[in-house]
Amino acid sequence: MAGTEKSKVSDFLRKAYFLARPYGRKRLIFVFIVILAQGLFQVIGVTSIFPFLALAANPAAFKDSSVGHILLNALPPLSDARLIFFAGLFALIMLLLSNALMMAGEIVRTRYAHGYAHWLRLRLLDRMLQNSYGYFLNTNTGELLKKTTGDVYAYVSGVLSPLLEGVARGITSIFLILTLVLVNPGFAIGAAIALGIFYSLIYKILRNRRENTSRSMKLANRGAMREAQQLLGGIKPIKVHGVEQVFLNRYAQHSAIQATLQKWFPIYQNAPRYLIEPLAFGAIVIFVLLLSIQRQDFSSFIPMLGVMAMAGYRLIPNFQLFYGSATQITLMMHSMEEVYDEFMTAEEPDTLELIARRPANVNQLEWSNAIRLEKITFQYPSTKSPVINGLSLKIPKNSFIAFVGETGSGKSTLVDILLGLHRPQSGRIMIDELELARDNMRPWRASIGYVPQEIFLLDDTIAANVAFGLEAKAIDEEQLRTVTEVAQIREFIESELPDGFQSRVGERGVRLSGGQRQRIGLARALYHKPALLVLDEATSALDNATESALMEAIEALYGQMTLVVIAHRLTTIRRADQIFLLKDGGVERQGTFEELGFGDRVELT
Repeated sequence: MAGTEKSKVSDFLRKAYFLARPYGRKRLIFVFIVILAQGLFQVIGVTSIFPFLALAANPAAFKDSSVGHILLNALPPLSDARLIFFAGLFALIMLLLSNALMMAGEIVRTRYAHGYAHWLRLRLLDRMLQNSYGYFLNTNTGELLKKTTGDVYAYVSGVLSPLLEGVARGITSIFLILTLVLVNPGFAIGAAIALGIFYSLIYKILRNRRENTSRSMKLANRGAMREAQQLLGGIKPIKVHGVEQVFLNRYAQHSAIQATLQKWFPIYQNAPRYLIEPLAFGAIVIFVLLLSIQRQDFSSFIPMLGVMAMAGYRLIPNFQLFYGSATQITLMMHSMEEVYDEFMTAEEPDTLELIARRPANVNQLEWSNAIRLEKITFQYPSTKSPVINGLSLKIPKNSFIAFVGETGSGKSTLVDILLGLHRPQSGRIMIDELELARDNMRPWRASIGYVPQEIFLLDDTIAANVAFGLEAKAIDEEQLRTVTEVAQIREFIESELPDGFQSRVGERGVRLSGGQRQRIGLARALYHKPALLVLDEATSALDNATESALMEAIEALYGQMTLVVIAHRLTTIRRADQIFLLKDGGVERQGTFEELGFGDRVELT
């Protein structure tokens, strides 16, 4: 059992150091130096009252003591009253200095913890973004939000801060115990052993309950965040179907568990305090009674009792806070595990993005001949068979290529492979004579414009949504006008929106129609002048008239760039140079619209 507990502590410290180390060893060392200074000045503050109490109780005896001789030889001749005055003043100054350093230490620890929290949130988000696209397909967005916000906050406030506080209190307690040993070894050792046993027993008795609470909180927090994200993210269909209460009840189940578990936190942390204070006072009473029974002279013990009382006054809260910190750490351990696991996930080769950290502005990958997919095979981890199986095809420069097929034939997966979002298990993608790989992935993506079926819009201005990812000062207004003109939405922006390109679109573009959102998406795809334009079912949700207008805008680009279109409606690909009919992860047939015999068919069934 002891070995298991030691292993848990060792594992906890290893993970905490792993997460904190990159933030800066010098910062951490400085925090520990301040903690040591706090402990030292606590001892100075406590022991500084000894000369004052000794002089107040018996000036003559103090003057005859070895300590008295040293002090009197260092000072000019003073009366007893002046000695008592200066001793009291010295004790007051030392106590004020000690408390000032305690406050400074708390500021240093708090500043370190919150600065670290800011850094950790950014680092965690950065690590998440390094994961492959497949990672995000298999991970709930609500859980990721919980990790970057709730878990980082809970880890810093519930684990790191208590750890630093516990170390500070532990070091201060050791210094105070050593001080008591010098004053009264028997009492000091007995008190230290008694307090240690008392808190250790309570800590061990409640250990299983704390660990179970931590595990349950982890699941409840995940569930609450997931249900809240689904409730707010799907508010439109939820309201249409009138199922608000159903989703609210699902969230309430997890929230109720959180409330039930959290009510035990203060009991686990503070229960010993209500027992130890009367026990500690009782020990001092017993000590005084023993002196009384032995008919000892109290005046000689007053300085020692004063120091012991002051030390105890500081020592017991330190033990309690140390225990409280250890308890809080175990209760909030789940938050550290969530953050640590996310960092470990980002290190795994299967999920790690294949592109290194890089600046936002990257030159496009230039090519002049064709894109070739050679025997590409791709299978999702959760499926039993490949979605793309040994597929080969060629996309000539500036051609219009279309992919069609029934649902599940692999169209969207093939486009995701072409975009570099999925890495095939076998085969290769050639751009002219250059194989698509880690070192050229970012330039390749920079040369692509992408229009998905559902356009993601920022709750920002039209300009920010078209020039996606650029700071306001970096947006080229002339290019904005050019691409919105091509996308046939410039007139609407400049004539009908009150603030033109500076008009805000609302969350997820709720103030725009479906056709307007798609045109914004097309303008965005064209803003950086791509060599390859990919449309993934970009017109499937539009009415016939809107679709016809959008395809007219797209077909106007014919010959200026390579067009790759995934379509369900066959009317959108009549002018395609080559249509690939996909089935079971491969190319079943290919040819022009007429060669494939689509005739007057509107949709592929």
